[in-house]
Amino acid sequence: MVTSICKLLEAIFSKFEVKGLEMVFVFACVWAIGAGFAEKDNKDYRKDFSNWWKDTWKQIRFPNKGTVFDYFVDYENNKFEEWSKMEQPDVVKDIDTSKAISNYTIPTNDTVSIQYLMKLFIENEHYPLLVGNAGSGKTQIAKGLINDLVGKQDKFVSQVVNFNFYTDSILL
Repeated sequence: MVTSICKLLEAIFSKFEVKGLEMVFVFACVWAIGAGFAEKDNKDYRKDFSNWWKDTWKQIRFPNKGTVFDYFVDYENNKFEEWSKMEQPDVVKDIDTSKAISNYTIPTNDTVSIQYLMKLFIENEHYPLLVGNAGSGKTQIAKGLINDLVGKQDKFVSQVVNFNFYTDSILL
C-alpha cells in the first residue's frame, strides 16, 4: 500500500520541475511578506524590500530590472516574466462610449498583478480585502475583477451598493 502511494506521488511530482516549485514558493513569499509595504515620508519601503530580497536570497533570482513585484511566474517557460507580458484583453476595442469610463479598468502592472492575486484567492474560496488610501484604486480594481468574473463564469453575479461616511444601517 505504501509503495503504491509513493509511486503515485512520484508520478504526480515528476510532472513538476523542482525549480518551478521553488519559483512559485518565492513568488508567494515575496507577495505575502512584502506586498503590504508602501511609500511613506518619501521613502519607498516596497523598493527597499525588493532590494533586500534580491541581495539576500540568491538561489532563485529575479531579473535585475525593476522590483520583485514587477514579475509573475510563467509556469510554461519556468521563469519570471513582467506583468505587462501577461495576456490581457484589448480594452480599447471593447470600449462602449455610451458607458461611463469608470466601467473600465485599464490594465497596468498594478491592476493586473492585484487582480491576478485576487483571482487566485477567489478560486480557492479565500476572499481578499483591499486596503489603501482614498483614491488608490481599490474600488476600480475590485469592480474590474468582478466584471471580469461575472462576464466569464456563470457562478458569479454582482450588485454594487455605494457607501460613504454618512451611510448607516437605516439608510441602507
